[in-house]
Amino acid sequence: MQIFEYVEKNLIIKYPVEKLSDPSGILFIDIETTGLSPVSAEVFMIGTASFREDRLYIRQFFADDNSEEKDILTAFSEYLKDFDTMITFNGNRFDIPFLEKRSFAYGIDLAFAEKHGIDLYKRIQPYKKLLALPDMKQKTLEKFLGIKRTDKKSGKELIALYGNYIAERNKVCLDLLLRHNHDDVTGLAALLPLISYPDVLNGRIRPERAVKNNYRDYQGKLRTELIIEFTYDTPVPAPVSCGFSDCYLMLGGCKGKIRVAVFTGILRYFYPDHNNYYYLPLEDRAMHKSTSQYTDRSRREQARPENCYVRVRSQFLPQWDTIVTPVFKYAYEDRTMYFELTDKVKNDPEVFRRYAGHLMSMILQEL
Repeated sequence: MQIFEYVEKNLIIKYPVEKLSDPSGILFIDIETTGLSPVSAEVFMIGTASFREDRLYIRQFFADDNSEEKDILTAFSEYLKDFDTMITFNGNRFDIPFLEKRSFAYGIDLAFAEKHGIDLYKRIQPYKKLLALPDMKQKTLEKFLGIKRTDKKSGKELIALYGNYIAERNKVCLDLLLRHNHDDVTGLAALLPLISYPDVLNGRIRPERAVKNNYRDYQGKLRTELIIEFTYDTPVPAPVSCGFSDCYLMLGGCKGKIRVAVFTGILRYFYPDHNNYYYLPLEDRAMHKSTSQYTDRSRREQARPENCYVRVRSQFLPQWDTIVTPVFKYAYEDRTMYFELTDKVKNDPEVFRRYAGHLMSMILQEL
């Protein structure tokens, strides 16, 4: 068994790592194996990275041949005791269960259940569409962030390289194996800025202003939109945008915008207690029985939920949960609701903080 150790001097982590855990307790883990199944394959290298002051410290546990798997698992088990948070890429599905099964075969307890696990693949995968990614491979995510790796080998090629190393003790093969694992494990740290996207989309934002804007659509028709400008704490590494219905979200740096179409026209407010109302067909509105009892009976009828309304002409914004009341609709059964865009609403930053968060959650559901 060989253990390789060195300090990565050129990698700058552009993410506040303390948001995840105490940096001194974080360990990045990436493994290299002779196959995909822990039943028939073995671990031949365990790459780790941890924080030492402001630098990334790399330690690689390498098996010189197939007989040293137990040795590297034992050494890794002892090293792991100093950390409480593990960061992997797709580790929940591969690295962690593979290590557990291979360790169990030797009676080694890695005590993963006592650790906090962060799988970057799992954290980022829901935002694949937002980031416009063709796939979720680690190298694809690195390319999105502009990370250039020197290693070009695939996992399949690594297995053949390891076989050549065992047979010939070829230093070139060893260097290539170590380089691939190095780029994988340091790549985990370099991918941390991607977590800023779920941080923003699921966290608290600060609306700066909300302004109405008139524009002409592709048919030349005059339209009105509301632009909500907001800020947030953790900067995103690259600008992104996406849309849902008549909503459009843009993120860049520490600033974001949501553009949402304003509906100008007539909508209905449906009274909740229709049994206490009459519907007046000629006036197309409902009226409370206490004020409409003198209306000619031929001009009124018992209101039903779908016609117990009053019509209001104004400017409205859409909502799919009740964020602002009163609620307006086109028709009683519609899922899309609206609220009136009054000056009072427009000047209330708390309303637009909640509304912007609501729109982002709806956009995310469509990703």
